[in-house]
Amino acid sequence: MFKKLSDLFSLKSFYNTLNDNDLVSKQRFRLFKITTAFSFIVFLAFVYQAAMVLDGRHFTLGLIVILFLLLFINYFAISKHQNQKIAYLSLVLILFTLLHVVTYYQGGVRNSGMFYLAGIILIAYMLLGNKGGKLMAALSIVHIGFFFYANRYTNWISYDFIGDSDFLIDLDFLITATISILVVTAQSNYIEKSKNAIIQDILEKKEELKKLSLVASKTNNGVVITDQFGKAEYVNEGFERLMGFSESEVIGRKPADLLHGEETDQNEVDRINKILAKGESVSAELIKYRKNGSKIWIQESITPIIENGKLEKYIYIESDITPRKDAEQRMNEYMINLERTNRELDKFAYVVSHDLKAPLRAIGNLTGWIEEDLGDNAPEGVVANFNIIKGRVIRMEALINGILDYSKAAKKAGVEETFDTRNVIHDAFDLIGASNECKLILGEKLPIVHTEKTKLQQIFLNLINNAIKFNDKKVKVVEVDAEESKHFWHFYVKDNGPGIDKKFHEKIFVIFQTLNARDEFESTGIGLAIVKKIVEDQGGRIWVESEPGNGSVFHFTWPKSPVRNFEDISKAEFVPA
Repeated sequence: MFKKLSDLFSLKSFYNTLNDNDLVSKQRFRLFKITTAFSFIVFLAFVYQAAMVLDGRHFTLGLIVILFLLLFINYFAISKHQNQKIAYLSLVLILFTLLHVVTYYQGGVRNSGMFYLAGIILIAYMLLGNKGGKLMAALSIVHIGFFFYANRYTNWISYDFIGDSDFLIDLDFLITATISILVVTAQSNYIEKSKNAIIQDILEKKEELKKLSLVASKTNNGVVITDQFGKAEYVNEGFERLMGFSESEVIGRKPADLLHGEETDQNEVDRINKILAKGESVSAELIKYRKNGSKIWIQESITPIIENGKLEKYIYIESDITPRKDAEQRMNEYMINLERTNRELDKFAYVVSHDLKAPLRAIGNLTGWIEEDLGDNAPEGVVANFNIIKGRVIRMEALINGILDYSKAAKKAGVEETFDTRNVIHDAFDLIGASNECKLILGEKLPIVHTEKTKLQQIFLNLINNAIKFNDKKVKVVEVDAEESKHFWHFYVKDNGPGIDKKFHEKIFVIFQTLNARDEFESTGIGLAIVKKIVEDQGGRIWVESEPGNGSVFHFTWPKSPVRNFEDISKAEFVPA
């Protein structure tokens, strides 16, 4: 409550509206508050004095009270109308009017209160400036001349406020002179403090300007300041180094006339001009031309400077982005070539696989026909060889299909949906067609995710199938669970199989690589390669923890967000032991 009253009487809300850089306005406002506060005390003294000595002169007493109320209203009204000149002029006129009124009852031109005129003139100079101070000085001279005339030729003057005795007159003169000197001294002290504050502010700003000037001159960025019509008024050394034009060649001209050329995007220039016409800042990337005619890509930021609602200047800051643009161009060309190469590889894989399948089918069919022709007369060794041929045909066809699957893996983005990973794992287990000796254990932390269901299902299908297919135990146990981190889900598939030697931990993820002879376990060596490709394309990682005889644990991370390029995050969160 006390703070609110303090803010109200100190006019804090109005003070906060003043520009922090306008130190003169702030100093004048402080003087206005101090003078008004001192005037309240003087008014109260006059009201008291008038009430005590002016018997029956209610007009004068009432006028002093009215002036006191006007002083009060003027002080608080500034927060409403926020016109400083009106408030300051009103304060000076109220004080002068009070002095004029009481002078009639304090001896006219002999009134010691004439000393207060010096203080009022000083206040007028400080609050209203030279013009206001000069007008108040002239009005004071008229005031003194008027009361000289009144003393000499009229009976308007009396000593009712101070009495008729010489002692009271001398005492009044002593008190008034002393107070006047104190007032003038206080004002002079205030002027000195204000001057020092302004000088200090100027020195600080000068130091800031010195630093800004140093930055502007030494920076590699070009800085151009133009007038409201776009004609250059200043360019820094960075601009001269960047564009090759000297300051004298640019000043007074529009930079665009010098720097724009054939490949400058006119549509972008029109966009810039439309935004600037609204008084808004704008950034753009344009091709410009140096003095020697060479092209340069420029990142340009333009800021309009508006003072009191009027456009004054434009500030341009320009930087060379040619290396970045060249890199982007090379990257675009690389991406185009990469897309073309991928299309050609896809086509090549498709064509090759289909061309290979045709002779394989012919070999398989021919072998079958020969077996039929021989019937029961086929020698035992021939039948065994035929079986080997048919097995090799089947394996070759599986390899071809594997190549096609690998080339398609993780290539196209599927539909993202929300689903329970438990259901996906159960479906994968059912698709494998596991026997009764196979046991699936699901952990408690398996999450509900929002991602591409097909890709995650393909991963679990391969990992669970391998955990069962290469398991040498009578009861084959597969455990699946997950852990949560900030950006990823960390899944793992654990089995009780024979385990994998550490030297093969990287090899098993390479396409066509198998740990067992294909005559022992029929395998293409593509499944884990496909899993690795899907996981890494998604932004995750996959690795295995295993030792011979202790089973295997396959880990992979899957991002919660569809955003890619999580390599650094994934390495920080999950590093294989």
